[in-house]
Amino acid sequence: MTQEQLIRPYLDMPGAINQGPHHMSELLAQVPKEKEHSFESAGEFIRRLANRVSSWRENTAENQQPVVLALLPNGATIEVHSVGEDGHSSVVIEGLLDGAHCMFISHQASFQVLCYTQEIKEEAERRTIGFHIGGEAIEA
Repeated sequence: MTQEQLIRPYLDMPGAINQGPHHMSELLAQVPKEKEHSFESAGEFIRRLANRVSSWRENTAENQQPVVLALLPNGATIEVHSVGEDGHSSVVIEGLLDGAHCMFISHQASFQVLCYTQEIKEEAERRTIGFHIGGEAIEA
């Protein structure tokens, strides 16, 4: 392996590397603070989950539907009817816990989900799951 291959940057931003390290910090300084860590926000996590569930629904049989369960620290599960962001790093889940309506708030780092498919026995049973991100609603 050559010295050039070892030093090659992981990120290729035309013109940024050749201008020196001060140029990269100038570029990063122009990124608005709310966008700086958006990739790790609860909103982005929920958006990716919504996209996955939507894609999954498109690829399941007509008589099947996705179910999303939130796994609680005590081992209980909530059948998720909707999930939304609560600030930058928390999620709010609404659904059913042992048949009762509930709301659960969790930091996204400890939010665990299980997704599976369920047979639809009657047309009335078909339902969607709501995902809420920054005022935007996605039904999957």
